[in-house]
Amino acid sequence: MIGASDIRRVSEMERQARQQAEAAAWPEGVIARYLTVAGATVDIRHDMALIHDTEPNLTIASCNGEGCTATHFEKWGPYAFRTDNGSKAADQEVGKWAQAHAEKCRALPRPAVTE
Repeated sequence: MIGASDIRRVSEMERQARQQAEAAAWPEGVIARYLTVAGATVDIRHDMALIHDTEPNLTIASCNGEGCTATHFEKWGPYAFRTDNGSKAADQEVGKWAQAHAEKCRALPRPAVTE
């Protein structure tokens, strides 16, 4: 049976994980970040599909949980329309995936490197 002290302990751990994730500076190029239930993050960034591309042309999300290899990307082309290169719609689709993944991923955050 789970007691009130167990619930408080879990809540405190969740609060600490949230504070650590919020306090950490976002890596360069990250345009959005989702916090997983275990305290890791799912980062969204713009990138290039091919090595010879010279400008970003896709939006990609990747989970930073230890051992989690989940990623999702959307190329901008299918979403492009007249005045928009497709990045906004691709960002929204990748954001939906990132939110859904963050809600269920139990991979713990990678430990910080200390010297």
